[in-house]
Amino acid sequence: MSASAWSRLRDRAEEAWCRHVTQRELYRQLDHVRADLKARTAWMDELAAEEIAELLRGLTECVDAVRAAGSDAPDHPEGTP
Repeated sequence: MSASAWSRLRDRAEEAWCRHVTQRELYRQLDHVRADLKARTAWMDELAAEEIAELLRGLTECVDAVRAAGSDAPDHPEGTP
């Protein structure tokens, strides 16, 4: 095997390893976020159907109020807050 072929093979192996390590870290971070989300929302598993319906009604009212307030806001040129 020539030196240039060996160098290309080594570079491809190194790139594959770096991708593997990066993806492994991303999956580790994703697992952490999932566990955190599950812990934060565990209380929802204990709610009765009526309580969930009440929460959804309240959420709908809140979203509607925000939309109504947002439609009253003046238009801003693009790029300005």
